[in-house]
Amino acid sequence: MLLSGCATSQPEKDSAQTTGPAVPAASASTQKAVPVPAASSRKLVLNMSGAKTSVEARDWSGFKEEWRAVFEEHAKEAGIAFAMQEGEPRPLGEAGTLLAVHVNDYRMVGIGSRIFFGVMTGNAYVDARVRFTDLSTGKSFGEQDYNTSSSAWHGIFAKMTPQQVDAIATGVFHELKRAH
Repeated sequence: MLLSGCATSQPEKDSAQTTGPAVPAASASTQKAVPVPAASSRKLVLNMSGAKTSVEARDWSGFKEEWRAVFEEHAKEAGIAFAMQEGEPRPLGEAGTLLAVHVNDYRMVGIGSRIFFGVMTGNAYVDARVRFTDLSTGKSFGEQDYNTSSSAWHGIFAKMTPQQVDAIATGVFHELKRAH
C-alpha cells in the first residue's frame, strides 16, 4: 500500500523511564543512550503491540508490515540477525535484544488521498514506546518514546510514513551499534 507524504519531526520527551525521542542518525547524539550489552547487539527480535484503537485499526497489519520491512532492511545493512515475534513479548533464552514496541497511536495517510485531496487529508504520525530487553532473560535495558509527525503542508513530495518508521529504526539501530 502506498503511503502519503509527510515530514518527520520528533518532539523532545524526557523522564526517568524515558531515554529520549527518535531522531535521525545525524542528530542521534542528542538522545540518551540505552545501555545494550555487546552480546545483545547481534540479534534483534521485534514485537509489536498497541493500544486497542491501534491494533483494531483497519490498516494495523499493513502498519506492522511496514515496520517489519524497514527493520529487516536496517538489520541487513548492519549485519544483525532479525526476526519478528507475535503475541506477548517474551524472552527466548538466546543472546540478543527483544524490542517491544507499544504503539499508543498512529495515522497512515495514503498517497492517493494526498494527491487528490492535498492538505485536507491531514497529517500522518506515530506515537510509540519502545522497550529494549535482553532476549535471553527479559531484563530491561531501557525505554524510549518515539514520536513522529508529518505536516500535510509539505505536500506530496515530503517524507512519507515509511520514512517516519525509518527514523525510528535509525534510532534503534544506533543504540545497537553503540554496543559494538
